[in-house]
Amino acid sequence: MSDTVQEALRLFRERFWLILLVVILYVVPMQLLYTFVVNYATWPFQLFGIPIWTTMIQAFFMFICLFLIQLPFISMAFQYAQNEEVRLGKTFTGALESMFSIYIMGIFLSLLMVIGSLIFIVPGFVLMILFFGVSCAAVMEEKTWWKGLKQSFLFGKEHFFKLLSWTVLFGVIDLIVSFVTYILVYSITGLYLVLNLSLIMVNGLIFSILFFIVAFYYYDWSDAGIDVVELNI
Repeated sequence: MSDTVQEALRLFRERFWLILLVVILYVVPMQLLYTFVVNYATWPFQLFGIPIWTTMIQAFFMFICLFLIQLPFISMAFQYAQNEEVRLGKTFTGALESMFSIYIMGIFLSLLMVIGSLIFIVPGFVLMILFFGVSCAAVMEEKTWWKGLKQSFLFGKEHFFKLLSWTVLFGVIDLIVSFVTYILVYSITGLYLVLNLSLIMVNGLIFSILFFIVAFYYYDWSDAGIDVVELNI
């Protein structure tokens, strides 16, 4: 197991309750908002039986949500990598400072990814991997807009197969754990709200580890990590 993965797991273990709090206060509302917007936006197409537009809209908002949900976890990883105490207030401050620019860039990137997926499923996924680090660039180096896109592309190109492998692996893990969670929660209660909240929280905890791994990869690769090494010397 690489040092990066060990560091991500160590952060997850040491700050589990803080991570759970971030999931409850940030990820759950974000996911509920995503569900509401997607259901509202796709309702006319579902009504008239146009599945392709429903899928496109779902994918569009999913990609935007992906870039935004990473922000507090990247902030936590950044604090941890700099040997600082990981604090809830600073975690949310780091996330909120970059939220608007990531939202706008997320719209642009999501459009590219959806169009790429329409042409062929692989190009859209490839674009997602190539620009996976756009949130890291914003939080760790304050690089947004064109600089952020350029920096994240360079990072994604250099770490493409690592990012691809970890994304697929965590996707499979999430499917298995979500299925088990669904069965367990459904056996206790069949309430849709409880099921949905349980799945969102499980997803948030699982993917927080992926976001930590990507953030530490980015930190070691970027100028942010180099600056800290120079200061330590």
